[in-house]
This record gives sequence, C-alpha cells and structure tokens, in this order.
Amino acid sequence: MIDDLKAMAIFAETIKRGSFRAAANALNLSPSVVSYQITKLEDRLGCALIYRSTRKLSMTAEGETLYKHATQMLDQAELGIRTVSGHDHATGKLTITLPLSVTSDIITRQLAEFSIANPGIDLHCLYSDEPKDLIAEGIDIAFRMGNLPDSSLNVRKIAVKKRTLVCSPDYYARHPAPTCPEELKDWNWIKHDMLPGSRTLYKDGKKFELDLTGNISANSAEAMVNLAKYGVGLITAARWLIEDELADGRLIRVLPDWKVEPLNLYAVWHGNVTDCSNTRRLLNFLRDYEA
Repeated sequence: MIDDLKAMAIFAETIKRGSFRAAANALNLSPSVVSYQITKLEDRLGCALIYRSTRKLSMTAEGETLYKHATQMLDQAELGIRTVSGHDHATGKLTITLPLSVTSDIITRQLAEFSIANPGIDLHCLYSDEPKDLIAEGIDIAFRMGNLPDSSLNVRKIAVKKRTLVCSPDYYARHPAPTCPEELKDWNWIKHDMLPGSRTLYKDGKKFELDLTGNISANSAEAMVNLAKYGVGLITAARWLIEDELADGRLIRVLPDWKVEPLNLYAVWHGNVTDCSNTRRLLNFLRDYEA
C-alpha cells in the first residue's frame, strides 16, 4: 500500500505538471523513475492511466478518477501535517498565466500581496497574450480576457475592465470629426489577435455594434497603444494603459459621450482542486474589482 501511495503522488504531480520531465524536476527525481512508478501503478491497477504522445499527456477515464482521489489524499495529508506541526502556512508551487496587459494592473498588486502573505508558496507568473494549455503546460490558474470557449474547466469572473476609444491627434485630424459610431466604420482599427473583430458602444440606453476594419493587428495590448500613438488608427484600450497618453495629449478620446463595452477578466482552473490547495487559496484571496 505504501508503494501505491508513493506512485499515486508521483502520478498526481505528473498530471499537474503536464509531463514526466516537469514532474521529475518538481520531485527531484529522474524522468525514468517517474515513468517507471506510473507504469508500475498501471500494472498494479490493470488499466492505463495516461495517454502518452510526443507532445503532451492526457488522462484516461480511469486516470481522471484516480487523479481526483490522489489530489484529495495529498491535500488532506498536507493539511494534517500543517495542523499537527502548528505551521498552518501553504507551501509548494503555484503557476499562473495572465495577459500582458495586466502587468501594471491591480491584479498584479494583489498577487504581490498574496506572495507576501504566503511566503512558502513558489508563485510563478507567466505574462503572455498567447493562450496556454493548462494541462500540457502545467498551469494551475489562467487569467483570461473576453469571451471564453466552452470547456470542462472552472471559471470565475475576477474583474470588469473598462475601455476607452482613442486615437492620436494626427490620425483624428485626417478625418471629419465623427458625431456617431456609424461614422467610424471606414476608420482604420488596430485589432487584437485574441479579441473579437467587433466592438459595442453604448449611450443613453442605445447600443451600436461596429465591425472592425483595418490593416494591422497585434497580440499585445501595449503594442496596440504604441501603434495608436504613431497614428495608425483607432483602439479601445483599458484605462490604466493610456492614462499618461491621455494626460499629455499623445492620445485623445473619440466620441467621448459613448462608452465602450467593458472586458471581463476571468480566472480559469482545473475542476478537481480541493479546498486546501494553493489554487483555492489564491482564488479566495483575490478580490473582485473594477478598473
């Protein structure tokens, strides 16, 4: 039984990290030992737990069932050790991914506060606008903007991100001053690769949806702000990204009486986390906010 428990712990870490090598690094073992332990566990149970490929691992139905029980076992063991030892503080690694555009946002400050409150947790923050595969890349929580695809993952709205419609004074001067959103349909929009190709504007209960037309796009919100400053076209940008530019006149608001539909920031995480996991600890720590 003791050998089975050890193998279950190695199996759970392998699923969490997404590869034998990543699990081996986390457990200070060799990849061959990790592979051997999981193979021995599969032989003991008489079923496959993991589908192996050259690119990533995925669980069989039996693997999903065992992973759920293995994580519960490990969480309860950790909780018991903390309780008996009198050290009720979390340890271990927590890997998250966030959009580049929130590097200077409130959530980054909250992550700093979380790290100070939980010095035993090795918090690894990956800032990227490219979508990450939580299982394949060993990510515990992904923070994502905009509409989310249907999935089996858990989702919670973390924040509402207000946006402002802006362009450079030079670009604005090259067009007749607009009086309504419809007059923007021929303007050049700087598009974000990860966001829908339309924007919705609101005013006094009226709603207008614009299909974006433009000859340039980027996968970074900060790059879009810079392109707008250089006179390429229009953007809808989060307020904290353009405060300085609006203050010194490098960007100006377009149709200031109209509001841009805000973006939601979501937390996405695995469906089988337990109450005493580091994932749940961070989710409970974060406070909903509007910015």
